[in-house]
Amino acid sequence: MKILKLLLLGIIWLASNELSFGQKNWVIEAKVGTGNTNINTTGNFPDLTLTTNSHTFISFGVLKKLKNNFSIGLEADNYRFRSVYTFLPLGEGSGSREKYWSIGPKIQKDIYLVPKLGLSLSAGFHLTQTHPNGNIYEGIWQITLLPGGGQPIPVLLYGNEDIQQFTFHLKPEGGIFYDLTESSRITFSCEWGINLSQPALVVNLDRIVFEDQTFQNTHIFNGNYFAAQLGYRYSF
Repeated sequence: MKILKLLLLGIIWLASNELSFGQKNWVIEAKVGTGNTNINTTGNFPDLTLTTNSHTFISFGVLKKLKNNFSIGLEADNYRFRSVYTFLPLGEGSGSREKYWSIGPKIQKDIYLVPKLGLSLSAGFHLTQTHPNGNIYEGIWQITLLPGGGQPIPVLLYGNEDIQQFTFHLKPEGGIFYDLTESSRITFSCEWGINLSQPALVVNLDRIVFEDQTFQNTHIFNGNYFAAQLGYRYSF
């Protein structure tokens, strides 16, 4: 809801500038895709790792066309992925769904290679928000089974998560576009999210109990990501 309010304020800000609708100076763009990010693990129990999967990236932007194929405006996006504990070599276990919302200004430059086809380069600077509360680990994480149907092994995790609720991302982006008509365009782009407020998430497992032995691990997500997206752009 907060992001929606900020997006509406940004649209009002754009509308406050003198603008000719007949010359198709407004641009709206929607993109969807997938991404990738990494979580680093340190400690003395390397068989227990925290990885990510099921990445989903959705973006919506409102831009104003300027001279020389430049555009400037406001963009909001939602990045979701699943963080999953893996106990090697027995496979994936439990995990949680991570959700990041962001909004901020964006500037874009289009470079035509031939009529209708070209390259697009852009950069954004976003305020990113996520849920403020992290998990607290107070005992059994899961029951793992030995290969061949052996006796179940309890894995006990103790610790907590330290989450940065607000961070800032620098977002360079590059892609290709094809103009279907004077008003519509399809795009394919790759975006890099560079977190300027690292780390975004730290999982401190100060006590891991497995087969009557005690270990410690730290899992760190720096907040950086890569996303590949398909998009549709409409000018009016």
